[in-house]
Amino acid sequence: MRGALAVCAVLGALALLLSACTPARPPGTDGDLVDGWSMLPGAALVPPVAPACYRLPGGASSADVTKWPEPVPCTEPHLVELVSVGQFSGADADRATPPGTGSPALRAAFAKCSADATALLGADWRIGRLSLSVDLPTPILWDAGARWYRCDLQALEDLDRFTPMTRTTTLKDALKPGGDLLAGCVTVTQPAGGRAGEIDRVLPASCTTRHDAEFAGLFEAPDGPYPADAAARREANLAGCRPTVAAFVNIPNDANFRARTGLITMPFDKGAWELGNRAVRCFAWPPKPVTTSLKGAGTSALPITTA
Repeated sequence: MRGALAVCAVLGALALLLSACTPARPPGTDGDLVDGWSMLPGAALVPPVAPACYRLPGGASSADVTKWPEPVPCTEPHLVELVSVGQFSGADADRATPPGTGSPALRAAFAKCSADATALLGADWRIGRLSLSVDLPTPILWDAGARWYRCDLQALEDLDRFTPMTRTTTLKDALKPGGDLLAGCVTVTQPAGGRAGEIDRVLPASCTTRHDAEFAGLFEAPDGPYPADAAARREANLAGCRPTVAAFVNIPNDANFRARTGLITMPFDKGAWELGNRAVRCFAWPPKPVTTSLKGAGTSALPITTA
């Protein structure tokens, strides 16, 4: 038999087959399955509901998830917080597949996610130890009619290796002054035998203890194609971060800048650029470790050195 309906597939002997394939009706019934009742609604895909928190297996990134678990209270251990849910519409919803990297639809979705994340956190999510992703329906769900996208935040233990952090509180207001996820003072480690200025790790540190550098703010690169040349990209990031660091520390952005302090630039990657995030995190990196914040410290805190 080729399938459950194969017995009824021969149409040449219609009366016989209909009789053979139709079970006898109990007395007093008319064979009308609905019998005056309205039809049940068709199966519907239920979009996720924000806000919500989620556990993930093995510390996975939200971008790796193909089947989301049930949400948990944000007071329980979790790795992801769903900030908001958007919907593709018009031509973007009529596509045969979800919008691709660099598409206007995905850039617009990311812009909405960024705005929603900022509203939740109390400040631009990029000034904190956070990862924001736009998570799309799987191809199977898209084929079934799903047209939503998720705006998911993950807290991070560090700024350089993007290690997800388990939390037991919501991210609401986490980047307001004094927030525990703000990018602030950091310890910088260098690889054994590395060249001068080469960096291995950038780890969070208290500003009241000995530390090597401090987050000063963001530089937003001009829109355009992602710069393919790594050296040119590095020089553009350094040039962009100089006025950010100078304003943060309150020192002149002049010819003596490099004699006062070094810089650490931490740009986001090509994928982020194609989503519309062209930010670079800028850090003041003084010649010697300090035990206080450099914010507004002025030229007395970073005098000109010739060594």
